[in-house]
Amino acid sequence: MKRLISSVILFFVLSTAFCQSKISYGINAGYTNAGSLVSNKRSHNYSFRSISGITAGVFVEIPLIAGISIQPEVNFTQNGMEAKHSLENNWTTYRRNAIDIPLNIAYNVTIGEGRAYIAASPYYGIQMSVNNNDGKFYDASTNPADYGLGFNLGYKWNGGYGFFIGSNYGMKDMSVNENVKLYNRTFNVGLRFDLHQILKNK
Repeated sequence: MKRLISSVILFFVLSTAFCQSKISYGINAGYTNAGSLVSNKRSHNYSFRSISGITAGVFVEIPLIAGISIQPEVNFTQNGMEAKHSLENNWTTYRRNAIDIPLNIAYNVTIGEGRAYIAASPYYGIQMSVNNNDGKFYDASTNPADYGLGFNLGYKWNGGYGFFIGSNYGMKDMSVNENVKLYNRTFNVGLRFDLHQILKNK
């Protein structure tokens, strides 16, 4: 994990050094609604539902050609689910705190006073902790990695402010329960602030 984090930091530094005239950088923050795609290995007696959380992170945007740009990010993201056994009355919350590292490839179109964009990315997730350590679904001791695909769209005003809507589709089974496969599903909506553009306009 240390090597991965070091590589991300190095990438940001090199990007800034070589593309300083065109590069944008900033922060984003928003709301997440997270759940799990449940695939049964065998019959089970659990019900599942989604939970709410937050996401926040930093990004660098590097324009390429013809409206195409790449945008690496490092985001803190909360995901997970709630589960209830058929013999129980209460729901149990399983909230995962993770660092997600997507590499977005975006297509930008100028509309009005800014740019609309649509993006897709592979992502790699590093689980930091799980609030519930009962061992029924998630491994809270070894903090396994996650990976998958991300999709998002949004709008960026020329002043540096914008919003985004996106989702992550986990492709790794995160469950330790032999009867159930769990794949992370996260919906995100929030605001983004292009600090490079905001400071430039001052």
